[in-house]
Amino acid sequence: MCHRSLQAGPSLHWSHCHNRLARQRPCLHVRVTTTAVPAMSISTSTSSSDASLFELGWRTDFRETYVQGKVLGTGSFGKVHLGINAATGENVAIKILPKERPRLSRAKVLEKLQRELALLDRLSGSSRVVQLLDCYEDEENVYLVTEACQGGDLQKFSDTYGPLTERCLALVALEVLHVVHSCHRLGIVHGDVKPANFCIMDEHRHPYAATAAALQRTPWLKAVDFGCSQLHYRHTRLSKRSGTPVYMAPEIFKRDYSFEVDIWSTGVLVYQLFCRQFPFWQGDSYNKALSLDEVAKAILEADIRMDFGPWLTMSPEGRNFVRGCLTRDPTLRLSLDEALEHPWILAHTGQEACSGSAGPLVEAELSGSSGNNIVTRTAGPPQPHHQQQQIYEHAQQQHRQQRHGRRDAAVAA
Repeated sequence: MCHRSLQAGPSLHWSHCHNRLARQRPCLHVRVTTTAVPAMSISTSTSSSDASLFELGWRTDFRETYVQGKVLGTGSFGKVHLGINAATGENVAIKILPKERPRLSRAKVLEKLQRELALLDRLSGSSRVVQLLDCYEDEENVYLVTEACQGGDLQKFSDTYGPLTERCLALVALEVLHVVHSCHRLGIVHGDVKPANFCIMDEHRHPYAATAAALQRTPWLKAVDFGCSQLHYRHTRLSKRSGTPVYMAPEIFKRDYSFEVDIWSTGVLVYQLFCRQFPFWQGDSYNKALSLDEVAKAILEADIRMDFGPWLTMSPEGRNFVRGCLTRDPTLRLSLDEALEHPWILAHTGQEACSGSAGPLVEAELSGSSGNNIVTRTAGPPQPHHQQQQIYEHAQQQHRQQRHGRRDAAVAA
């Protein structure tokens, strides 16, 4: 769910309803207007007087098709339940969203819902995005049925295991960056990269229960919410403030931004999962009751500290990665390609890391330090630190040259 710490709404440009099972279960393609569209329903129990209640033209036989189970998560505007297909016994996730929300017209809410479905459909070819199976509606709600992620979201994972180790953190960052890459390739700004919007597929298959090689055979983490995402065309700029404020890049508050905002949010996510607090407030000083202006001021001006607690045990490569993502000037921020090829990512997820002998529930830290580890025993010898340092220094030199080039280009422009 798009669970915002502070009120911030998504930016909406177009609407489109698309059912991925259209060949089997037709779904009417409509734009939302204030005029009701007659319902298309398999259920014969819907009378003609009920037709005006079902504006989207989606199926109305949800209760006959799925058994709704326990709540898996709660967001700002709805809930996600575990469900079972009554005919096949397949486990699914059911996102239930109301058609009416405070301060929004019903038509605007329906437009938002259709837009999120359209983006899900656009990303349906990505193996790291939750797959939409079906969509239903009744008078009060819509029901989005997707594949189930049984391992919970990254926020729950962090709450269970505490601050993540570098190896685990790098594996998480790599999966998040792959999702961002899938979005950007299709002209989509994700707009709400945060732990609650990424779910673990299998509760027994995650960085603390499998090797890096095993995790990279098939995706283990999936993006589940695109309520704040926007279609974006290169050589243009976005201006709508959208997303969860504490994860929003500085340029969003200035209403002049592009794809780089997702890298900033990835940096906030990594920072938070490593030390269990946000970059712009120390300790427990962050308060959810802060106004949007107060949050913006902190993001634009506050020092980003890495001189306390777990940061004292993090490798120079790791700190460099986070600082590269949390660079306020988007022209100097790590690009998506630079982030994916960063020495810290490669050290923990590259070929050499994947060929290690680390087993389930064993963290093999390159530094050999037990600080911030859940399991401190190392499995197999660590990779030579001087080799990693040489790789790191060479990559750093390339990054500096690339940044200087981007900065000179920005100044010339």
